[in-house]
Amino acid sequence: MAQVEKRGGLLRKSSASKKPLKEKVVLMYDEIFMTEDPSKCSPRFWEELFLMKVNLEYLEGKLESLDGEELMKIKDNINCLFQHCIQALGEEHPIRVVNALQTLCALIRGVHQKNKSTSGFDIINMLMGFDKAELCMKNLMESLDSLLCAEGSESLKSLCLKLLLCLVTVTDNISQNTILEYVMINSIFEAILQILSHPPSRREHGYDAVVLLALLVNYRKYESHPEMGLVTTPVSPAPTTPVTPLGTTPPSSDVISSVELPLDADVQTSNLLITFLKYSSIVMQDTKDEHRLHSGKLCLIILTCIAEDQYANAFLHDDNMNFRVNLHRMPMRHRKKAADKNLPCRPLVCAVLDLMVEFIVTHMMKEFPMDLYIRCIQVVHKLLCYQKKCRVRLHYTWRELWSALINLLKFLMSNETVLLAKHNIFTLALMIVNLFNMFITYGDTFLPTPSSYDELYYEIIRMHQSFDNLYSMVLRLSTNAGQWKEAASKVTHALVNIRAIINHFNPKIESYAAVNHISQLSEEQVLEVVRANYDTLTLKLQDGLDQYERYSEQHKEAAFFKELVRSISTNVRRNLAFHTLSQEVLLKEFSTIS
Repeated sequence: MAQVEKRGGLLRKSSASKKPLKEKVVLMYDEIFMTEDPSKCSPRFWEELFLMKVNLEYLEGKLESLDGEELMKIKDNINCLFQHCIQALGEEHPIRVVNALQTLCALIRGVHQKNKSTSGFDIINMLMGFDKAELCMKNLMESLDSLLCAEGSESLKSLCLKLLLCLVTVTDNISQNTILEYVMINSIFEAILQILSHPPSRREHGYDAVVLLALLVNYRKYESHPEMGLVTTPVSPAPTTPVTPLGTTPPSSDVISSVELPLDADVQTSNLLITFLKYSSIVMQDTKDEHRLHSGKLCLIILTCIAEDQYANAFLHDDNMNFRVNLHRMPMRHRKKAADKNLPCRPLVCAVLDLMVEFIVTHMMKEFPMDLYIRCIQVVHKLLCYQKKCRVRLHYTWRELWSALINLLKFLMSNETVLLAKHNIFTLALMIVNLFNMFITYGDTFLPTPSSYDELYYEIIRMHQSFDNLYSMVLRLSTNAGQWKEAASKVTHALVNIRAIINHFNPKIESYAAVNHISQLSEEQVLEVVRANYDTLTLKLQDGLDQYERYSEQHKEAAFFKELVRSISTNVRRNLAFHTLSQEVLLKEFSTIS
């Protein structure tokens, strides 16, 4: 008996003398592509169509093969198919729903890919007709909402999300996809939130749901929508200070006290922020290629927004909510990987600071990521502003941060010529110096103990040569009439208190050593000199150290996010291949119709 093989919608017998036979669903598609209404001769045409397994490849390819004029001739049939797909979504038999969802994917993709050069309104007319578009999309979105919220098949929900992603990503620039006007009017936001708030559903569909949400919130986000009654408030560039927290407490199920925390870090209670911090620690390790650089930038933008949010800060700094966060660290010769069991249990802000320190010490390279460094220092600064404002005394190993910042200054000085050819390194140097000024001026309000303040002075004195070299460099450039005169001059003025500390304590330390006949003082002996000579130290009050400009996406970041969304849209569309939309597992699940 001759065997049958299926290829491209054809049923081909192995005998060469026989003509290939088309499968029934392909014959039905061919009828739709005629100018006549296919249901005229076959009243049960549409009912039978959705019992047939969809041939995505054939249907989409057929749409793409027609030119614009040919497509317009069968517009009524395309409209009719679109409407019957929507009607089928309300059927009891899940197999019809599956086939309708797949057919909609092929229709939307096929028509859009064929008509890339035409306007979105033509696309709407081709798929639904202008007169029926609003009602069609209302019914479609309501059906999808019901399917996503129902306690039904997870595979069916997955296909619903795939259809929505298909709908959203048919254009590279989602703001030019005018079908999304109807999607936004008939919101499925609650359905997406329901998926994300339910752990099993989040595990199954979380990725698609988050990507869909990210794309939808970027639709025409930079336009003033007067028809919706929205008023655009201009963002003031004036520096602001953090607001005192309102004492909000996150859900107790997401946290665990240090006493209850098991020794095994792998089984501790976690939350999405911890997951994000771990993810960031991986992404930010390698910023050499453009994709990873953009991912690292996005992580730091998110952390910037977290660091200036009063509710997020209240959670991050809450001493009653302690976690072990195992950040990924870049392999380096001079340090060993810390064992998981030795991780301290601390407020989450410590993990954020650890992440910033890790970035600082691991990215001093030829291709210097200046933009990421500036964002990193801004995150640290905003956290310090909150601690100063709310008098939060965080038990953190501040010396690691101070050491990292000084090493960064040394790197900037060592590579002055190379870096100045590409970057204004004085902007970063000023930010670093002002972080030290924050500790010097306000450290008594947020450092955990008086000895922490002593250690700050010890570190400045110990590394005085680095600060002396920085002063010499900026003084040299600020006295010349070059392009860096003004930028270098700002650093010169910012160093006044650090230089005062060095010039005040160094002679006293040298005198102590001479009197006691000690060639090299221990740390404790230096600290003894520091504590004994605070009273005679004179410092200048510096304004604005605890102020910052709040993050504003518009204008500054708009180009970055537009390109990022375009890239995501392109990748999603590319990954929505025939095999992901065909859902073989789902078809097997519903293979029996009762």
